[in-house]
Amino acid sequence: MKRCTNCWTDNPDDAERCKKCGRVFDESWWHNKNYRLYWKAIGIGLVVGSIMAIVGYFLFGASNTFFFGLIPIPFVTGCIATVLSYRMEPDTTNSFINALAAGLIIGCAVVMGIFGFAFFSGDTAPVMMVILIPGLTIWALFGGALGTVINAAIESGKKATITITVLLIASIALIVYGAYQFNVNANYSNGAYMSAYDLDFVDIIQPEADAYLNAPYSTSEERLSNLKNAKVKYERMLNITVGTKPQVDEMIGNSTSSIKKEYALAMGQYLQLKHDYCLEMYTGIQLEINGNTAEAQKHYQNAKALIPKIQSQNDQITAIINKDQSFKNYITEKRDDAKKYSGRHSSENMTFTPS
Repeated sequence: MKRCTNCWTDNPDDAERCKKCGRVFDESWWHNKNYRLYWKAIGIGLVVGSIMAIVGYFLFGASNTFFFGLIPIPFVTGCIATVLSYRMEPDTTNSFINALAAGLIIGCAVVMGIFGFAFFSGDTAPVMMVILIPGLTIWALFGGALGTVINAAIESGKKATITITVLLIASIALIVYGAYQFNVNANYSNGAYMSAYDLDFVDIIQPEADAYLNAPYSTSEERLSNLKNAKVKYERMLNITVGTKPQVDEMIGNSTSSIKKEYALAMGQYLQLKHDYCLEMYTGIQLEINGNTAEAQKHYQNAKALIPKIQSQNDQITAIINKDQSFKNYITEKRDDAKKYSGRHSSENMTFTPS
């Protein structure tokens, strides 16, 4: 008879593991209970994690929300690997090691995926991305810690099992919600800042462009030079309004309160009006450069007709901001920062220099 040194149960001589606790009788380092990996437990955890990732992708697409939502996956995988491996061998240390292995696998897979995607897209991923391996591994160990508590609860009775299951679900929900809110706030803050920065940049460029456009001239060559300088600046403004749209769209989609949503939508309309104005002016300048003055004047008039609408929309934005003092303080701070930054970088505006 073989007596198990873990639970002291007698087993048949040809038994490979204890019939009660599952302890492997082979004492080599690989089969030692403190180092044994149960690939079935780890595999089930990875499958559940993969399903979570797939569902998240279909819900959110390849967005920031999706990537932040992946944070709970190593936590869940480590928890599952710990619980299932403990069922195969009731040893806390060994089940914890299985969570560690699950985290390492996820970390390596994520880093390899990032570098592989960067390679095939022609980019270079930063070497610092390898820090994700220990980071995700530690996160899986946190899941393993919860799995250890669940194992203890299961052994103590059915009521405790239900309690811990609820705790597990609540933990995952809080992690997902926290990651989502972090992402929302980051995106909103970035959208509010960048849109303010870009629109302040447009406000800096426009007087410079109009100064060229309205400057007195004595020869057609001088007028042409002024038009080309104005064209360069209006083209710059037009490109800014196009480039700012994704920031405003992100702000609209991620606004977490009614006033932020209202502000974001108003900013979107204001940006569209500024875009239309710059487009009309750019088109008119281009036509005048080409000698079609009559058509150019029509576009100048179209742009002029948009000025009251732009002012009215700006007043509406101000009214929205004034509805909430804390929100007003937030937006004012962002606008002040953006104004200072855009002012320091006003030298980026190009002008045409005739040869």
